[in-house]
Order: sequence, then C-alpha cells, then structure tokens
Amino acid sequence: MLINKNNIGLILKYFFSVLIFLFFTVYKISFSSSQDKIYQSKIKFFKPVITELIKRGADTNFIYSLLADSKTQFNERFVKINVTGYLTKTDYSHNYNRASVKSSNEFLHQFIEILTKCEEIYKVPKEIISAIIWIETKNGKYLGNNHIPSVFFSTALAEEQYFIDLNIKTMKEAFKGNDDERYQLEQKIIKRAGTKSNWAMNELLALEKMSKISPIPVNDLMGSWAGAFGIPQFLPSSYIKWAVDGNGDGIVNLFTYEDAIYSVANYLRENGWGMSRESQRASVFLYNNSTDYVDAVFKLASRLRQLNQVETDSVNVIQQ
Repeated sequence: MLINKNNIGLILKYFFSVLIFLFFTVYKISFSSSQDKIYQSKIKFFKPVITELIKRGADTNFIYSLLADSKTQFNERFVKINVTGYLTKTDYSHNYNRASVKSSNEFLHQFIEILTKCEEIYKVPKEIISAIIWIETKNGKYLGNNHIPSVFFSTALAEEQYFIDLNIKTMKEAFKGNDDERYQLEQKIIKRAGTKSNWAMNELLALEKMSKISPIPVNDLMGSWAGAFGIPQFLPSSYIKWAVDGNGDGIVNLFTYEDAIYSVANYLRENGWGMSRESQRASVFLYNNSTDYVDAVFKLASRLRQLNQVETDSVNVIQQ
C-alpha cells in the first residue's frame, strides 16, 4: 500500500484525535471517581446529622442533594461560635451614633411610602422597622457570606462528644474564674451544645420546606454565621412562619426591600408587638435575644423620630 503525504496527514490527525478522546475519557472517569470519594466522605462525616434528620421525617433526596453540592462543607467555626459565641458580648452602640442615624434616616426617606403603608397595616412604627434593617444588614449592604446549609449541617454536630470537648477546651483557654465557676460553665456548654444541635436540625427541616417555595435555591443562600439571610436576616424557620410578599408579585423574596420591610413588621406583630413598651421590647427580643440589641433598636428609632420631627418643624417654620 502506497502512503502519500495526504494519507500520513489523515493518519496523524486520526491518531491525535484518539489520544485526545482517551485523555478526556480517563480524566472524566478520574474526576468523577474523585468527586464520588469526596461525596461519600461527606456522607460518612455527617452521618449523625443525616440519621437524626431522617428520624424527624426529612426527605432523604433533599438531604443528599444538599450534601452533593460542593458548597456544602463542614466548618468548625460554626460549631464554636454558635455554642460559645454568647460568651463574647456584642457592642451595639455604633448602631445609633450620628453616622448610623444619618444612614438609617436616608433609608427611611427612600422607602417612606412603603414604610408608612406598612405601619398602617401592622401598627409597627416605620422607625423601628428602619432601625432593625440598619442594625441587621446596614440597609441591605452587608448580607453575609456564609453558606447557610453549611452553617446548619456543621452546627448540628455540636452535640458530638469531640466537638463538646473542643468547645470546653476553647472556653478553658480564655476562662479566668475559679474551679466552681469553670465547672458550671462546662455544664452550660454541654447543655447549650444539645440545644444548638437540635436548633440546627430544626432549621434544616425548615430549609426543606423553604426549598419548595423560595425563589432562590436554598443551597445558594448566603448569610450570617448564625444561619440568617436576606435584608432582614431571617432564619429558615422565620421565613416559613413570618416572611410575607410585600410587593404583591406572588413571591416572598427577602432580598427585595418591599418583602423585607413587610416581613419585619409582620414578624413583630405576630410575636406580640402591642401598645405597651413591654410588649414591644419583648417582640424585638424574640427577633434577637439580646437586651443590648433591643436597646439599640429603640435608641436608633427614637433618634430617627427626633430627627424627622426637627425636619418637620423646620419645614413648618419656613412655610409660615
């Protein structure tokens, strides 16, 4: 058989095509195998969580679909901060300084029509709603970059003995009290580990319910280390119970301002907001169980009212 230059070219072209095909086939098989190993390792690691969720009635397809996503990862920081974070007191005072009042007031004026209508419906002052949205996400500018399912999967492991020991060790390194106080704190951490693990399990169950109605895939949700997301920083369980459609588009999206504003007002009303200051403070405390947080909300709201009263008085003087 005579082989001319054209035939040689065709043979070489065919040869290299086969090589390229074989390379990508082997690469794909290798990559797929590697991914499968990672997935199986993840399933094994989160087995205590998976077992408990199934026992509580979770859809296995939903659980495994979350874990199959590469974004869902264990993060030790979530186990630590959600169990022992309460030991560090949060300073909220910067949320009602002059700059904060100015920024929150700009938000109030930008959405004055929505806030006023919302106040008429829910009887929650627009200044309170504006204050909460400022303190939570600085008017929606800082929404958090923590993967929400990862927060709950990680925190759900808090009751495992290894992580209880880890949190106690972390606490001991910073603790300065006596032996009795140390023992009491250890017992509190053990109890809190169980509470937080149970809480995270319930939030994963709520996340499953949310997945059926949320306009955003739940495995794409990003938010705080505490598992809250959106402009008002709702937990999945709060979304299910109290998030509402503020703009009438048939979708409840807490990353839109109308829905966020209405949802904050609905949350407070449904959690006891009434005419008395006691009921009002109690409803805000349920939003964030920190007395300092509640104080910050009311201080900022008060300064917003004072500022707008001054502005109103100035306008009246000019008109006279």
